[in-house]
Amino acid sequence: MRLGEAAIGDLIMIAYDTGMTSSRLIAFFNSFGLDEPVVHMLDSKKVFAEKAWRKLNGTDELAEAINQILSDHYFPNFADRKKRIDGLRRCVMRDGFDLVEGLYRLDLVPRSGAAASSALQQLRAHGERISHENVLSRIRNIERTCETSPADAIGSAKELIEAVCKDIIERSGGVFERGSNPSALVKQTLKCLHLAPDDIPERSRGLDAIKSTLNSLGNIAHQMDELRGLYGSGHGKPSSARGLTTRHGRLAVGCAATLCVFLIETYDAQKGPA
Repeated sequence: MRLGEAAIGDLIMIAYDTGMTSSRLIAFFNSFGLDEPVVHMLDSKKVFAEKAWRKLNGTDELAEAINQILSDHYFPNFADRKKRIDGLRRCVMRDGFDLVEGLYRLDLVPRSGAAASSALQQLRAHGERISHENVLSRIRNIERTCETSPADAIGSAKELIEAVCKDIIERSGGVFERGSNPSALVKQTLKCLHLAPDDIPERSRGLDAIKSTLNSLGNIAHQMDELRGLYGSGHGKPSSARGLTTRHGRLAVGCAATLCVFLIETYDAQKGPA
């Protein structure tokens, strides 16, 4: 991961504003593989921070250094920390990355492919609106793994479908059976939304096409479950399962996200204004 000048400039100020002493600042960066001599007083903390960030730029340690420097340990004030994260996010987006906030960490992730899809952005907005941590955690997992570990992304995509379906079923007053597979959950969700193929009036124009499309929604969930069984992060499969590439992860995540957005938008439309 290599960041541009704007992001480096922002990181320099973030490091300076932590208020760390010279020796602590040096120790911080040395914990990520640098080997800078420890002194009690730097001539300029900003100059040192610039040198350190440039050495970390493009290394595997960069993301973790950003995660730690923007932790509440250094910025305990919530509003101040959020302002700095938002500012850095705007910078890294120019370089093709995003900053994803989890419960306990901050991840620098690529924005290419499915990780930057509008469907995932819509799902995140929905999860935040109803404070659905199960949905949000699956989205964070997808964003972290889609470009680097497609097998893990497929597992999270399957779990995302399950989380959204269970939420809609419960909000519709229904009860789902524990252990239900994704395909069964989608079919029950469609039933709750009066979208099951049998719910479509016989006189509807394009009846066969409508029923075929609705049946295909259930098939997406079924195929996702099969993919997870063959390659995904469940069933003891390693995240480096052979045969999968980034494009497979993007395909799985794209299908799952599109299905989930359709189900959520249908539920919201039928529920009407809050």
